[in-house]
Order: sequence, then structure tokens, then C-alpha cells
Amino acid sequence: MAALEKYINVDGSLEASKIEEDWFTPIRSHIFLSHSHDDEEMVKQLAGYLKHTYGIECFIDSCVWGYANDLLKEIDNRYCRYQETDGQFFYEYDNRNRSTSHVHMLLNGALAKMINKTECLFFINTPNSVNAQDVENPSKTASPWIYSELLMATEFPHEKLSKYREGESYEERGYFEHAELQINYDIRIDKLTELYFSDLKKMKFKYKTQDPLRNLDTLYRNKGLI
Repeated sequence: MAALEKYINVDGSLEASKIEEDWFTPIRSHIFLSHSHDDEEMVKQLAGYLKHTYGIECFIDSCVWGYANDLLKEIDNRYCRYQETDGQFFYEYDNRNRSTSHVHMLLNGALAKMINKTECLFFINTPNSVNAQDVENPSKTASPWIYSELLMATEFPHEKLSKYREGESYEERGYFEHAELQINYDIRIDKLTELYFSDLKKMKFKYKTQDPLRNLDTLYRNKGLI
């Protein structure tokens, strides 16, 4: 519980901005990698390849941010847990709902800010991230986080490329058994440009440079985006 002490205001409330600053600190990145956490190791390899080959910095939330569930547990143990007379601990249902909503809102807001700060989003389209069972409408996901990230990337206005390049140039840089909850969200993959690993390999043939901005522009031109 000591970890929460520095976020408590004089009136007993928690300061959201301080929590976000510590747990979800934004970092400078070129690409936001939207993915299923079941594909985390593969996504780390992709990020390593892009960094090593092209100097491109990728954002993977689980690699740079405190695990949101750890923050949630800290808050729940302080504000939502109570003890029965026999010594058993339980969590109050309504308070747990509120605490989860707060932590997820902080995380979702931080994800939105990172997507807005990166000039490009790669969606890692695998069976772990997209449900392929519905033949007529295969673009569904069981991940609310993927749903939210793609919603931000495809439905909300994005800045012009020059906005992300300001100041940068090529030269300077529980106790009960229960059914598992799953909710399927419609996602708009059709609004994304298809990208394959072969497209990434083509970037180095033109300039053979590790300048991330030049390499990203080569990728955009190869895909007809600029």
C-alpha cells in the first residue's frame, strides 16, 4: 500500500495525473504496435528488428509501462477489501467495479495519447488478435484494448506527418468457478493498409540507412501513402 501514499491528496482522493505520470509515462516512438498480449514475444522480435535494421523506435505498452493490474491490486487492497470475522478477506463488488473503471480509464487515456504521439500504427493481425470464425464478417476481436486502439487509429483524426516531424529531420533525431467473460468488438481492419514482412525488408534496399524517418518515408511511398 505504501506505493499509493505519494498519490493521495489532502482530502484523501488519489491524484490521477501523478499516477499516470508514474505508471504510464509517454516515450518517444515512431510506431505504435497494436497487438494481442499472446503475441508479445513475436512483437518484441519485430520491434527489435525494426530498431536494429532501420533505427525505428516502436512502442510496446507492456515493455515500458507498469503492469496495470499491479496498480489495480494496490488500489483494491486499500479501498475495496474487507475482512470477515473469521479472518477471510473479500472485495466489495461495487467498489471493485469503480476501481477497475478508474484504472482502465487511466490506461486507455494513456494509450490514446501514445497513439496520437506516434506517426504510425502497426496492427499485428494474427489469430490471437482477430476472430476468424465469422466468414461473413471476419473482422472481430475479443480484446477490448485492440478494439479501443484501432478505434482511435481509424476513426479519430490523425495529425499530418509533418506534425510528428517537428524538431526532427533526417540528420538529427477469485474463489468460484465461472464461465470466462468474452465480448466481441467489431473492428475496421479495412481502413488499414495491408503490410507484410516483405514490405519491411524492401525499405533497406533503397537507402541502406538506419535513419528512421527516411526509412519510414520509403515504406509510406512503397505503399502509396505519401
